[in-house]
Amino acid sequence: MCYLASVLSGVFLAMCFPGFEYAPGMVWVWAVPLMAALWIGGGETKRKRYGFGVGMVAGLSFWLINLKWLQSMGDLPTVPVAGAFFGWLMLSAYVAVYFGLWGMLLASVGNPWRARRERVKSAIEMKMAEKEGEKKRGRKRVSGVGASLRVVVYATLHASSWVVLEWLRGWLMTGFGWNGVGVAFHEVPVMMQVADIVGVTGLSFLPIFLCSVVLQTGKRFIDELRAGKFQAHFEIAVTVGMIAVVFAYGVNRMSYYANQEARAVNVLLVQENIEQRMKWDEAQEVEHYQGYAEATERALVDLEVENERKMREALEAQSGEVISIEYPDFVIFPESAFTQPLVYVKGMEGCILLPLTDDLLRNYVLDGESYQVIFGSNMLEGVETETGFAFHPEGGESYNALAIVGSDLLEQEEYPTAAVQARGKSHLVPFGEYIPDIPFLATIMEWSSGSSYAFNFSASQSREPMYVEVKGESLGVIPSVCFEDTVGRLVRQFVRSESQMIVNITNDGWFGTSEAALQHIANSKFRSVELRRPMARAANTGVSGIVDVMGTMRGEGGEDNVIGSLENPFVKGTLYAKVKIPEQPAMTVYAQLGDWFVVLCFLLAVAMGVVAPRLRCGSERG
Repeated sequence: MCYLASVLSGVFLAMCFPGFEYAPGMVWVWAVPLMAALWIGGGETKRKRYGFGVGMVAGLSFWLINLKWLQSMGDLPTVPVAGAFFGWLMLSAYVAVYFGLWGMLLASVGNPWRARRERVKSAIEMKMAEKEGEKKRGRKRVSGVGASLRVVVYATLHASSWVVLEWLRGWLMTGFGWNGVGVAFHEVPVMMQVADIVGVTGLSFLPIFLCSVVLQTGKRFIDELRAGKFQAHFEIAVTVGMIAVVFAYGVNRMSYYANQEARAVNVLLVQENIEQRMKWDEAQEVEHYQGYAEATERALVDLEVENERKMREALEAQSGEVISIEYPDFVIFPESAFTQPLVYVKGMEGCILLPLTDDLLRNYVLDGESYQVIFGSNMLEGVETETGFAFHPEGGESYNALAIVGSDLLEQEEYPTAAVQARGKSHLVPFGEYIPDIPFLATIMEWSSGSSYAFNFSASQSREPMYVEVKGESLGVIPSVCFEDTVGRLVRQFVRSESQMIVNITNDGWFGTSEAALQHIANSKFRSVELRRPMARAANTGVSGIVDVMGTMRGEGGEDNVIGSLENPFVKGTLYAKVKIPEQPAMTVYAQLGDWFVVLCFLLAVAMGVVAPRLRCGSERG
């Protein structure tokens, strides 16, 4: 029964995330069956081993459901089905270990129901106990303050230790911080807002705290009912008060940012919805490039038609109304939109655009237009030779990059051209963008992918924003490639006290039309809340749209501010939208201090781990 309860907890937690979002409110109680299994079962011996096993079962139940989209990589011609299946099992098993570690703690030091093993007392000790009992006779037990304190202390131990382990999962060995408990609030904006103080990892504290209080208080009620004597339950007031404070803070922040003065930056997002099996097919490379050019042209024609309609209606109405002309400041293409790489030479400013990309940008996408283009491309180190440039020499660096190019490219004929700004990705995907330097991993990679591994990407060390001029004013662009938008500790390093927006370019086509893309955006939205910087996001396929500083993706009319819809984002299309950038952007607590709350939780976990057993023993004597 105990292992069945742990399975239920894993399933209940999985129900809170995209793809399985049947009961997102389950986040408040999902851990109750698991905690009950950890505190009731296992006997008095080998508590830690039992706790680890029960925690692992819950973790596996959650992650095997939550990460099943990894199997969809088996549909790609370069990835064997067995390799995708193996990766799904191995990653699920690894991240389930953190559930196991938490289970070890809760089944031992963190078990508020564990009976204290009495040691045999000597005659002297017995005599001393009798004298102590005489002193206490006649005293009245006046309240349940002690019992309530005990509940709060244990709940704090449980919640703070969970936060620390969740953060550790997102950091250790480059980290996999995907789908922490706090991410379950991705569609509850009022609860998301406190992330600008504690980060999304800190949001996990409250649900775990509540689960612990619910279970402990429930047992208190049962014990009091049996004894026929009820006490005050101050732990309920503490818990309700914490939730009320977080809720009130959320209401206040949403009201504030909804009315904050902001400048509008117009973006045109282009999503071609190219299947991953076709993405790098050289035979279709030209067709893909033409697709981006034609999609951009169609969107600009639609804007021109809309501008003409508004002007005609204004003239007919003779209202004297000032008509704002709709025109993009940025056209944004996704990660690896251009499969021809950029080339850079150390010591030389700028980049070299290879023929196909150069022709597309000069003659089709820019072609005299005044907007700027943001796109994804690989960027390879090159060397200057007698006949020109050669790229990627042996031992040369290579990056998965975000690039920005403006109309000044049309005025530059020599290469490298300083018209292109490019920034390499900083946080690389293990086994996808690099292989750790461990024996036999290259062989394993070749077996799992079905092809030899060419080279590792390099990680950019720069943490400086990219700067562009929009309508005569400087704008900072925080670059984010692929899943970097799920790593808060990285993105916060680009924040400055100036007008900024986050630009994420990604390609979720590796996972087909699975729930991976929806889980990705659920994690991504918290960066805008943590840092109070809006995000423009362009995906090859998946979710392309605008996230405001409150973490929502709603347009002015209340519709989803995405290409297609959040129910069906796997479409080909464009989105013209306004990104509202605060005139006086805040430097949030999280932006300045990072994961300070995790440090606090670590200290709390240590302190409560010392205090809790003493309260337990005192309660038993009382």
